[in-house]
Amino acid sequence: MPAEQADTIVGAQVDLKGSLRNHGSIQIHGSVSGDIHSDSTVFVGETAVVTGPITAKVVEIAGQVHGSINAEEHIELHPKSLVKGDLTTKRLSVKPGAVFIGKSSMPIPEGVKDAADDDRKKPRLEVE
Repeated sequence: MPAEQADTIVGAQVDLKGSLRNHGSIQIHGSVSGDIHSDSTVFVGETAVVTGPITAKVVEIAGQVHGSINAEEHIELHPKSLVKGDLTTKRLSVKPGAVFIGKSSMPIPEGVKDAADDDRKKPRLEVE
């Protein structure tokens, strides 16, 4: 995300503690300890370290995040990124070189049939 597109930029020399909330996009290059919320995009740059949860429509990680990430649409982990926390999103992209430690969960899109659900709905009979 180019800097001119970001509504809020946390510079590389900034050490922020507390909640960061914005209706527009957020770009982080420094250190943030606390929760981050955006109705748009959150970009965590290569020099950034975030400790705390991130909630946004789209989240891109090139630096480090120690906390959960909840993205309404998409999460992208760039090469050299490090994420320690659980991910929840509709689409997940993990580039080669990214490190992810945690669990990911994604809703099953409409039109996709889950065979495991079909098996659970079938009556089962066990005879000895």
